[in-house]
Amino acid sequence: MSIEIRLDSEIGALETVVVHTPGQEMENMTPATAAAVLYDDILSLPLALQEHRQLTGVLGQVARVIELQDLLSDVLQKERVRRALLEQLTSLFDCREVLADLLEMESVPLAAQLIEGTPKRPDSLEKFLDPSRYAIPPLPNTFFTRDATMCVNRRIVIGSMAYRARVAEALLLKAVFKYHPQIQGSGFYYDGTDNPDSEVTIEGGDLLVIRENLIVIGYGERTSIAGIDRLMRSIASQGPVTDFIVVEIPKSRATIHLDMIFTMVDQDLCVVFPPLITGNQKSRAFHCRFGRGEGARIVEYPDVITALSALGLDLKPVACGGEDSFHQEREQWASGANFFAFGPGRILGYKHNVYTLEALDRAGFEVLDAGQLLAGDLRLPEQGRVAVAIDGAELSRGGGGCRCMTMPLARTAL
Repeated sequence: MSIEIRLDSEIGALETVVVHTPGQEMENMTPATAAAVLYDDILSLPLALQEHRQLTGVLGQVARVIELQDLLSDVLQKERVRRALLEQLTSLFDCREVLADLLEMESVPLAAQLIEGTPKRPDSLEKFLDPSRYAIPPLPNTFFTRDATMCVNRRIVIGSMAYRARVAEALLLKAVFKYHPQIQGSGFYYDGTDNPDSEVTIEGGDLLVIRENLIVIGYGERTSIAGIDRLMRSIASQGPVTDFIVVEIPKSRATIHLDMIFTMVDQDLCVVFPPLITGNQKSRAFHCRFGRGEGARIVEYPDVITALSALGLDLKPVACGGEDSFHQEREQWASGANFFAFGPGRILGYKHNVYTLEALDRAGFEVLDAGQLLAGDLRLPEQGRVAVAIDGAELSRGGGGCRCMTMPLARTAL
């Protein structure tokens, strides 16, 4: 069965989505190595799995859910792909000594090992004394499938990751989307793994597809202005996207991506972190429009909502954390603005962000508990706005929410 790339909005009815169920890579971290892979703490795999099963369980009721590791094992069956990918990874981590052993592995265990970590062979004093146990380190961020790959219309963008700890994810995903025999699309808009320039960074949490010809991009800690310029030119030259809204966000741990402070939840509704989107610290936005064979024409706006309104999209903001600034700050830190839409007005978020869920309830969303839904005690209504709340206290400690953990490939056009 083919896997079609077709995505021209953030909220169209979900058809196909890629996830990665957390595995041993999450427990192959220690407090000493957590910071190197961008974690503030180590996570409990059993707890994370319980929560992630709620995410995939709900998604499985409305769409086709595909595991990233399965796609990876499929492409690793091709000898040419396997060798090229392994040579890239062993070169990236300076561990050519493990290449021969990796080449001999079967595709299924190899796919798992490339995510969980490849033990080192200490054949030098430097490697012997290195505190890491791994030649190719574990990739505990892999369950955030959003960041290293972006689908836009019928094409793919491969991220240019801001930190070396995540470059391997982009290489794995590039192999999947370039060589998987079932994936049907129109090629790549941009491949960030081919870019040696450290000033050029692009990650998927900063890219929101609003409509076929309009994209919103965050400029902050993980996506650079040089990366945005290069990405916009590449996309605009291939069409049909002509308009980009670039939002300048603070370069801080709490706002690593735009989708931590702004996500679309319905055709006329978004969830926002008020201080940076509607408040007195709001992030300015730039409308960049590309004409045929021309550079960008740029207009500055005070915020993203005003910029989108100028392009004919009037949005009502729902406040992450409700109306109290204290709750806003706490719940934004816990991914309270990071929702994933599986249809217009049909969203997934974390249960622990109670003030955000109350604000959604006031905006007309029926709030449902994912556990009760999966147990059969509740059913998804066929009509109307609904917010499904999953357990996520452990997952959110990894630094992301439901949008971060999902890579939609196809949605029904609005």
